[in-house]
Amino acid sequence: MTIDFLKNKKICVTGGAGLLGMALTKKFLAAGIDVESSYFSRLPLPDLAHCFKQYDFNRFDDCIAATRGKDVVIICAVQAAGVKGIQQSPTATLLPNLAIHAGLFEACTINRVEKAVWVSSSTVYQEAFYPIREDQLDLNLPVYDLYAGIGWVYRYLEQMAACYYRKRGLNIGVIRTSNIYGPYDRFDEQKSHVIPALIKRALAGESPYMVWGNGSTVRDFVYVDDLVEGVLRVLKGYCIADPINISNGSPVTIGELVTTILDVCNHQTPILFDHDKPTAVPYRVLDNTKCHTLLGEFPRTALKSGLQVTVDWYNSAQRRD
Repeated sequence: MTIDFLKNKKICVTGGAGLLGMALTKKFLAAGIDVESSYFSRLPLPDLAHCFKQYDFNRFDDCIAATRGKDVVIICAVQAAGVKGIQQSPTATLLPNLAIHAGLFEACTINRVEKAVWVSSSTVYQEAFYPIREDQLDLNLPVYDLYAGIGWVYRYLEQMAACYYRKRGLNIGVIRTSNIYGPYDRFDEQKSHVIPALIKRALAGESPYMVWGNGSTVRDFVYVDDLVEGVLRVLKGYCIADPINISNGSPVTIGELVTTILDVCNHQTPILFDHDKPTAVPYRVLDNTKCHTLLGEFPRTALKSGLQVTVDWYNSAQRRD
């Protein structure tokens, strides 16, 4: 979609040095949109440093400063942890994420931001073995045990966003998304999610290639540029604090993912599934019917194509380093 509706608007992208934030920042710059993006510890690319500023959103003064004078704020800032990080310290990210998001919601309100979009998470959902709709979230059922901390935090923050919309007039869109991947993803061991972790091991030539579980775990992987399109569509016409799923919407088993990654990485090796190792949520796919009905249908990137771009970016980044 065109983003002419953002012409002459001043935009803040929080978490701009991350996977989604970087894709949004580059999209706005290419369109000549006035954007300031934030970073905390992860440095932006040198050629983009002119539009980045360092903030610590655990400090409310920084929330105020970043959103002051902005027409639009896109909230991608998050203190993240991969599965390994969650297993080692399941509560480490809870307080920071409460502070970051509550502070930004309040700051957007104080600074009279016209519109905001916040990217929530599929971790709010209870266990379900079918593509789950927004209205099927059952707050009487727990989130999956692995996400027992952060899933409840996101549930609470969604209610907080709705409160700011109803009580304070903050026009905010709320997106529930699934496993995001693409260029600028985290490839470090502690914070990486499944796709960058698998890519890194494949490129390192691991043989045989070990995979936890039996490969039957089902996921919904969304390429970052597809989510960018969803963010823009929500920003244009659905900032009413009503959560909306935006993902690929197609189930992919971990076995299928591994096979595709090995193909893209040109690494032919036996795959060994370790059935004794724990796996994460056995099934997590989002139903995108509401998105398509309210925002219009738009194409999604095929898994192999998105993985190829991600691998090419990682290889080029390694050569630069």
